[in-house]
Amino acid sequence: MVKEAEYEAKKKKFVEKIGISKETEEIQEFRQETSELIETNKHCRFERVEKDTESEPIKFSRDQPAQGSSEIAEMANYQEGSLVDSTAYYEDFTDSIGPIDQGTSSLSERLVKHEKITIENENNSEPVQNLAFTEIVTNEVVQQSPTSSTPLADPLNLSDDSAENPTYTRSSSSSASDAESLNEPGTEVEDSKTIELTRWKKANPDTWKHNVAKRRRSQGLDYEKKKKKRPAKVSRTVNCQKCRFKCQESFSEEDKKTFCSEYWKLDYIRQKDFILSNCTLKSPERRRAKSNESIPRSNSKQYHFQKNKTKIRICQSFFLKTLISNYVVLNAFKSRGPSGNFVGEDKRGKSSPPNKTKPEVIDDVKRHIECFPTMESHYSRRDTERLYLDRKLSISKMHELYLQECERERKPKVSLITYKRIFGVNYNLSFFKPRKDQCQICEANKPCTAETSKNKEAYVKHLKRRDDCYEAKRLDKERASRENNFVFSTFDLQSVLQIPSSDVSPMYYSRNLCVYNLTIYESVEDAYCFCWTELNGKRGSSKIGTCLFKYLNQLAPHVDEVVFWSDTCGGQNRNQHVAALLLYAVQETHIEVIEHKFLESGHSYMEADSMHSSIEKAKKYVSVFAMNDWLNIFRAARSKRKSIKAKPYEVEELKYNDFLDLKELSKSLIKNRSKDTNGEVVNWLLIKSLKYSKKEPGIIQYKYEHSASYCSINVVDKGRPISNQQPFSPKLYKKMLPIGIQKKNDLLKLCHNRVIPDEFHGWYKSLPVSKTAKDVVPEPAAEDSDEEEDFST
Repeated sequence: MVKEAEYEAKKKKFVEKIGISKETEEIQEFRQETSELIETNKHCRFERVEKDTESEPIKFSRDQPAQGSSEIAEMANYQEGSLVDSTAYYEDFTDSIGPIDQGTSSLSERLVKHEKITIENENNSEPVQNLAFTEIVTNEVVQQSPTSSTPLADPLNLSDDSAENPTYTRSSSSSASDAESLNEPGTEVEDSKTIELTRWKKANPDTWKHNVAKRRRSQGLDYEKKKKKRPAKVSRTVNCQKCRFKCQESFSEEDKKTFCSEYWKLDYIRQKDFILSNCTLKSPERRRAKSNESIPRSNSKQYHFQKNKTKIRICQSFFLKTLISNYVVLNAFKSRGPSGNFVGEDKRGKSSPPNKTKPEVIDDVKRHIECFPTMESHYSRRDTERLYLDRKLSISKMHELYLQECERERKPKVSLITYKRIFGVNYNLSFFKPRKDQCQICEANKPCTAETSKNKEAYVKHLKRRDDCYEAKRLDKERASRENNFVFSTFDLQSVLQIPSSDVSPMYYSRNLCVYNLTIYESVEDAYCFCWTELNGKRGSSKIGTCLFKYLNQLAPHVDEVVFWSDTCGGQNRNQHVAALLLYAVQETHIEVIEHKFLESGHSYMEADSMHSSIEKAKKYVSVFAMNDWLNIFRAARSKRKSIKAKPYEVEELKYNDFLDLKELSKSLIKNRSKDTNGEVVNWLLIKSLKYSKKEPGIIQYKYEHSASYCSINVVDKGRPISNQQPFSPKLYKKMLPIGIQKKNDLLKLCHNRVIPDEFHGWYKSLPVSKTAKDVVPEPAAEDSDEEEDFST
């Protein structure tokens, strides 16, 4: 005996029916799979009643096996006095639960798309009267005793993940071409979860207005087309008082509405089957000669409706005005098969538009997009599946290069909007934006002001911290202009530069060497560039700290106090390694006091950034093929106008043996990071200023606001003052760093094509290479937070 409670989990797995055309090949496959089941499981009966536009629950009931064969014979529709092939009823059932979707391989996947199922106990089941037709379902049933308490096994294998996750997408697709993939979801399924791997929102044609109108029209519902409302399909009035079949006496107006409603709930194929099952061809009983009839009629049609499991003949006028026009009936008979079923197909919506982009053209666009080198991001922990293109690229620039290639090779091309659609729908690629160009908090509160923001308190505090930082920086800059012994400096790492660098198109398809440039701008208008290639070092705190240490060592002897301003990037500036370096430098150099102050995250524009724009302007019309080219650009970047008297930038190139291992230094110096001298817990991520003094070795002063007073933290061992520490000398690298194989091959290809001049070929060929080297994005993304890195890491 089947209990309804045991199938409660199954009831949640069903969604609404989707109307897509039926594929005859799938029906034939179902016939083969179920031919044996039909004969062995005739005791399982399926009845379905639909009274309105909403689907009624499907009801299963188990009858005694002895009633099986006779009941099926009673319930079945007859055609020409014989029982229609039982597979047709299985076909009817599969169509009633929804047409076969392409890629659907099991009946359970189609059931999931239809409606809820209720299981009735055989003692409580009641017979259901169906005015139009009765359907039979044959299922594979687990053999068990009628009195067994074991629940009935799931005969339709209804355990489908799509019910648990409505956005479940099958990985297999039956699309005919890549062109159709523009409107298909670009997802991968892992553990029944949908993972987005593209950057654009996917098109959902089922929600488009004209498709909604088509679907409602095919279902006989009211719809709107060309701003005109079209009424729903209803049965028309017919006068059968003189009809010899007495149709109006056999069927009431309510019966006609029921027939019409049930008919329009069926899909295209089921409607044709319904017409053929209720309309039969007969040879004319007698012929009357007509003067205007050249060829006598070979057959005539007989129309029926079913009531109380009995077929009742009706006239043609009653049948057509209840359901559909005579043209639809004639069309159904044209595609009738030998068994009496409809063997045609629904050809609506299958013609391709004349302006559809050809698959081979789309493949060519994809090939062009995949020609550009991509990199991973080791800064972003959220977009792990996203790859990044060079920041000098854009979709418009990529399309421009694509057009040049098409003209050169005389290939068909696509428009910019089509190129964008292919790029956005099929790929999870992005371009990097400089981090300081955006503030996450301010962007989240646009277009709100501090008064209208939902998180008003946090937003107001953020704006106050921003203003306090700017005011404190202004005061330090004014003090530096008055006091000769005080130096105000801002420093920042420029966006990654490249070798080689040129505007020729092959450069955009190549992986190039990275060049890093740390700029330091003083209040007295002196400016410094500390630069190196990726062969000598990466980006990070040890490289930044080494540059700061070199800068402090070359300051004039009369300078005894320095204040640094920077952003809050945890991986480069605000971390324990740079703190240890400054704590060590204040004891090893002639500087008496060093302060390191931080701007508010997202509002970190500084004077050092003006150097970056000058360098980019100087590079605009110059090609770079070696490091010396960049050094010359740095030196010539400063304005040469007579009205501006300023020295050129002082440039120093660093090699791999110049960088200090600040990780080892921090291990030896910083022992306490958690509590200050008052026993308070230190929150390093909120610190806005750090101060180091020669008079207080081993003490770091900190404050959370620029207007507040300093607190102190003793970071070294109490029994071993910092002045007694051994001189620090460990080097970070012992040899040049290798590059990846793909990058080396790209550079050699540029040499082979003479994009790089011959005099530089020897240097590029001598570059060290490693199989384990990876190309990663060398700078944080705009969406990465400055405050993600912990000070203690």
